[in-house]
Amino acid sequence: METTLKNQIKVGIFLVLGIVITMGSIFMLGANKALFSNFTHLYADFENVQGLARGSVVSLSGVVIGNIEAIDFVPEKNLLRVNMKIENDYLRRVFKGSEVEIRTQGALGDKFIYIIPGDPRAEAIKDGDTLPIAKSTDILNVISERGKETEKIFDIINEVYKLTKTLNHENHIGTMVANMSQASRDFKIISEKSLKIVSDFSDGKSPSVQMKASIDKLNNILGKIDRGEGTLGALVNDSSLHDQLKALVGGSQRKNHVKSLMRTSIEKD
Repeated sequence: METTLKNQIKVGIFLVLGIVITMGSIFMLGANKALFSNFTHLYADFENVQGLARGSVVSLSGVVIGNIEAIDFVPEKNLLRVNMKIENDYLRRVFKGSEVEIRTQGALGDKFIYIIPGDPRAEAIKDGDTLPIAKSTDILNVISERGKETEKIFDIINEVYKLTKTLNHENHIGTMVANMSQASRDFKIISEKSLKIVSDFSDGKSPSVQMKASIDKLNNILGKIDRGEGTLGALVNDSSLHDQLKALVGGSQRKNHVKSLMRTSIEKD
């Protein structure tokens, strides 16, 4: 009887130890702890951690490389310093020039640190280094940082909405579309007629009666000028008339003619 009791006690002790060891292992794995890993601490200073908390994930290009160990206020500055515990196995992938930013993951909006890798040719980050903050790409952060400019954008959107609502309510859009469609059809007709006229000329076809009459009159006038008929023809073909006209208009020649006339009149007297 005593032997049976002792055996039961031993079995109970081993069972309790097994449960404790199993629960401890599950806890360590669930907390994302590596029993035999070495860690390095990196830092980043934020104006606003946006709900970031201890234990949040630190990711490098989508790979989890550590966790946030602490978030503390920076003395004499309006900043919050985030202490990141990074596994040494991944530290060699974080180079000088790498930047950090706060991102959101999952449907619940959990915050985490995302490290943007730097130039692989640069020197590797060392324990205790502080990483610079990347320029925010979150639309909500951009809106909050550029409040006045964002208000102008929303004002413009509101005005465009009012305009489109008014046009749609009074059926102006339909009228404008109909007018544009009619103008397009008219322009097409004019273009087709113009192309037909040009095509007729290029093919040697006879043009319209009015256009043919105008061309005949122009050819008749040019022919008379070329033959020296009329005043314009005489001016064009007779060089003496051209010289006399130039003499009458020109300054020095005109003076010589006046002097000659005066001399002639005096001699006659």
